[in-house]
Amino acid sequence: MMDAFTISSVLNRIPIFENLKPDLLYVLSRGSREIVVDKGERLFQKGDPAQGFYFVLDGRVKLAFISSRGTEKVVEIIHRHQSFGESVVLADSVWPYYSQALLDSRLLHISSTAFHEVVSSDRNAADLLLGSMARRLCSMFADMEAFCLLTSRERVVGYLLREIEQKRQLGDSDLSVDLPDTKANTASLLNLTPETFSRVIHALEREQAISVSRRMVTVLDLEKLQRGSGC
Repeated sequence: MMDAFTISSVLNRIPIFENLKPDLLYVLSRGSREIVVDKGERLFQKGDPAQGFYFVLDGRVKLAFISSRGTEKVVEIIHRHQSFGESVVLADSVWPYYSQALLDSRLLHISSTAFHEVVSSDRNAADLLLGSMARRLCSMFADMEAFCLLTSRERVVGYLLREIEQKRQLGDSDLSVDLPDTKANTASLLNLTPETFSRVIHALEREQAISVSRRMVTVLDLEKLQRGSGC
């Protein structure tokens, strides 16, 4: 398990805490712990009290809920070095979705008590948190627009382009996307059926815009793919 020094160095890499004063970083590290989950294991259930938020050290998790008809809707897929749950913890609310590991994963759990103390004591951290929440809200509105206005092809292409852009921002120029564990999870994220998602992927393969090997999608012709994004 991680020691206090290692936890502090990890916390310092989370954007909202990167310029945190040493005494507040110590408060956070004391209120944080490493969690290891197996693929398929749930971190929490919908309706559970949110006792802290999470930062993914390794692996991948999904946030989802089940409709009254038993249909799963994936809200978001969280990748390595991404966090989730800050706004729920800030609101002292219960989880509006459940979280499940898509791969064997390691996460850092930051307690709500430590989080509230830091945000109330550090204006810069509070401002960065508000900025992060605003970006997620804008992303949610963009998703709603896509569900209502974009074709299935435009949604799939847009998803691939966003994943590539996220990698580019992290300094990775590789034009490949590692899909979640099942096509059903990606399809649900895009508000598509698995069959529709597969049809779009196969069409892009036939057009030689992409190639697919198991869960790995490699872009062969970025310009051709961008022409299919609807932008």
